[in-house]
Amino acid sequence: MIIPILGCKITVIGSLKTIMSEKKTIMSEKKTIMSKDNIVNFNKVNNEKNEREPIFSQGLYNWVMFILSYYTRVREKLKIDFETFVILQVVVSHSLYQLNKSGTKTFTELQDQITNITQKKLKNNSKLTFASIAEVLQLPRETVRRKVLILSKRNILSSDNIDGIKLGASYKTIYKEFVAQTTLDMSSLVKKWKKSGALETLLELDKKI
Repeated sequence: MIIPILGCKITVIGSLKTIMSEKKTIMSEKKTIMSKDNIVNFNKVNNEKNEREPIFSQGLYNWVMFILSYYTRVREKLKIDFETFVILQVVVSHSLYQLNKSGTKTFTELQDQITNITQKKLKNNSKLTFASIAEVLQLPRETVRRKVLILSKRNILSSDNIDGIKLGASYKTIYKEFVAQTTLDMSSLVKKWKKSGALETLLELDKKI
């Protein structure tokens, strides 16, 4: 009776081994499938990465060249340092904020409005001061005062205790020439972005973050 019982036990062990062997085979197949899936996913990510990078790098190159050209024109055409130029832009933004309250303007309409400002035919509701510009740009007040006075001597800005700091008569020329050229350069930049696909990527960027 002992021998048949032992034989049965051996048979059961053999079955267990067979089942374990089958499980190992299934697990091995699953690993192979997962490995293939990982390769596919990795290739997909790589392809997407390779598609995105040239668009970004080309778009960034176009932007950097625009900034360099902009900086060079400030130095050569306006003959002022960039810090002084930024102070001027604060005064410009203040004027634009006031003008936009009555509705947006075309390039020509804005040119006429700027002329009215420089001739003091339009008055701002709020006065721009050295302190307010210094606060916006986080610059020393004395630095702002000194640079505004330099621009005032060239009639690009005007400054007095009654009206505060405003655009001067010479800004009309800057608007007509410098701003016009900057607008054309910006248009050229956007066209390059559109052609390379960078513009579409930029517009959809918030959806991907």
